[in-house]
Amino acid sequence: MPTLDEESTIWIEQEDLGTERFLTYKNKRYSITIPKKINRHVILRLRGLGKTRKDKTGNLLLHIWLNKGEDIREDLWLSETSARNGVEKKLLFDETQIIMKVPPKSYDGLTIRLKGYGREADFNWRAPFLHRKRGNLLVRLSVYPDTVAPRYGSFDRLSTEAMALEGWVYRKIDLLIKKLGKSYFPDHPIPADEIADSFNERGWRGVFDSLVRHLGLSLCNITPGKSASIALPGSCQKIVTTQGYLQTNSYIITINEQFLQDPFAIAAILAHELCHVIHSEKIDRGSGLGGKAIMPGQPPLEAERTVDLLVFIYKVGEFQLRVARDKRLTLGYFDQDIFERMQVIVSRKLNS
Repeated sequence: MPTLDEESTIWIEQEDLGTERFLTYKNKRYSITIPKKINRHVILRLRGLGKTRKDKTGNLLLHIWLNKGEDIREDLWLSETSARNGVEKKLLFDETQIIMKVPPKSYDGLTIRLKGYGREADFNWRAPFLHRKRGNLLVRLSVYPDTVAPRYGSFDRLSTEAMALEGWVYRKIDLLIKKLGKSYFPDHPIPADEIADSFNERGWRGVFDSLVRHLGLSLCNITPGKSASIALPGSCQKIVTTQGYLQTNSYIITINEQFLQDPFAIAAILAHELCHVIHSEKIDRGSGLGGKAIMPGQPPLEAERTVDLLVFIYKVGEFQLRVARDKRLTLGYFDQDIFERMQVIVSRKLNS
């Protein structure tokens, strides 16, 4: 049975909320009260203004659309000093990069609203206006310590297992330095500010590119990717292709999507996986294989721990410590105490 209800649409601005509005409908003028709060769209039922058939009259369904865009929420990472003194930072959102000003005396968790930098709302075709407003960009500040000092306690307080692992660290460092030479390692650690800025400006791929440059892997064929289905925080897949006596290596590095909101977690994971490339290219070259082969699924524990050590030797172990302090999460094959001590041991060895 055909409905007796009719429909009409109006659109309003923020300042119209909670006010009286006059509606002209079928050559008559009606007073309506706009609700004080509308998320984006609401329907008011005006009784008795619909069609009349016999002894029944329908209603008018008045669609009210609020000219309000959609807000975008982003995080901006910056150091305690930058937050305290104020700074200008580049920020990427929705494939757009802007320069935003962070005022002095800012702090972790502060949200800065940039009006009009959000999205236009995707309104229903019934909304009859052309000049749709944009929402706001809500930027939450994630403030991190300028430096992270490793915690190096007394050797006598370590467990027997930890003592054995520390002995392994000392022996392995000597072997790696002898094989590669001290001059092969970077002179300085990659600053936390560089990682944070790379993430602010280009997302996780910016962090990847910064690490590749720092580790001297720009000439290697490495393809980065992300996945929600891998079991580990990250993975490194080596592909060996041979044609006659010529062998070429390529690598696919994948990061688990659950870690993509934290630049230091990204750095810790990608540093480990990129050090697998160093391990493969400089330490464990292996033998050539015929045709094309994908090498292997899960490296043994000895190789994984060697890769963890390479992360610290290449002066990117700081991010392991930052993640462990902030998230209570160890992204590697040692516990946090060994990582803390490894940072100190490596520094002493390389500077001796």
